[in-house]
Amino acid sequence: MKLTGTFLMMEEKRTMKILPQYFLGVFLLAALISGIVAFSTLFTDKKATASDVSVAIVLNDNDFLASFGLDVLESSASAGTLCTFAIVDAEEAAAGLAEGRYDGVINFPDHFVGSVMTGEEVLKAQLYLPKMSGLNNQLIAGIADVGGRLLAETEAGIYMAATAALSMEGVTEADLDRVEYDVQNLFFDFAMSREEFYAKDSASGTGNQTVIQYYACAAFVLLLLLGGISCGPLLKGDPVAFEKQLALHRIGSVKLLAIRYIAVLSLFAVLYTVVFAALFGWFLVSPDSFAALLDLSSAEELRYWFLCGLPVLLPAASIVVFVYTFAANQIGGILLLFIVVMVMGYASGLLSPAAYLPSKVRVVGAYLPTARMLNVMKNAMTHAASIELLLIVAAEALAVLGVAMAIFYGKRRWAE
Repeated sequence: MKLTGTFLMMEEKRTMKILPQYFLGVFLLAALISGIVAFSTLFTDKKATASDVSVAIVLNDNDFLASFGLDVLESSASAGTLCTFAIVDAEEAAAGLAEGRYDGVINFPDHFVGSVMTGEEVLKAQLYLPKMSGLNNQLIAGIADVGGRLLAETEAGIYMAATAALSMEGVTEADLDRVEYDVQNLFFDFAMSREEFYAKDSASGTGNQTVIQYYACAAFVLLLLLGGISCGPLLKGDPVAFEKQLALHRIGSVKLLAIRYIAVLSLFAVLYTVVFAALFGWFLVSPDSFAALLDLSSAEELRYWFLCGLPVLLPAASIVVFVYTFAANQIGGILLLFIVVMVMGYASGLLSPAAYLPSKVRVVGAYLPTARMLNVMKNAMTHAASIELLLIVAAEALAVLGVAMAIFYGKRRWAE
């Protein structure tokens, strides 16, 4: 027993010696991941901006309601954020469509509004769409249909109100203008107030967390697992003769791998503590910016996140130990660990929320330990820690470590 304690202390000293190398590797890895994420975000933003739909509107009638209807479309939350409208003449619309400056043209014919005012058959808007525009064609066609119906129904309602007013005695021209104006405003208030007909709700792939909170938790898990790349010196193994000598002193396969697991766990605990110390420092220096980004406004919330997230270290260390035990050598362990972490991270929602993944991938990812690790960090961040989940995480860590011990024992027996 005394020799076991001595060997454990030796492993811990070796762990402390590789701390500078370990933190350098983690820092470079974190910088690389941050750069990739930042570049991807900028690229995505530019791509999204370039995908706006440009629509040319040809209004042959110089009508107030036609222009008002266009203003409504431009300011709407749906069409206004996807499309850019421009009122042009027919020649400019045709030239812009040919040159690619417009994705489509909507041409409202002469007397479009007047046909409704007089009770005639409503004329149809004419659409000019490129042959190969795909989704843009559908958007423009929908806008034209909605805009045409909106103007037509509005004018029909005003026409009916004006007709009813004219049937009354003593109606003056000023009274008629007032009726048309009031009915127009009432109609648009009713038609454009979507809140009267639809309940507003929001769904998010990140659940009850903000996007920043979700990726902060995912980054913790990824940083721990990928930090295992720098644990090679601890898990590279010892010569067979040395391990035989340890076995003679009752330090067999189980004890040896358990000691190495404790060493990796210690290294992860140091990293975990350092990261949270940095977060605490940020909170003390600039609490407003910290709260604005992570939505945590008190030291108690940050302390709760730190304490309730600690169990995530157990499966993280066991996964790293398992991969290195399974691999043939240190280089193989590094490569295998990277592949395993990337695959598990993708399937369990560490790289993007699981709600955005294919259904079959989500089913598989839900059974991976990394999914529970992410849930531990998320629950700890939102003050929703679950004892049941923590016990499951600890049990999974023991199961993975047990499989690693069985593999390690089999490899030693084979070497003998």
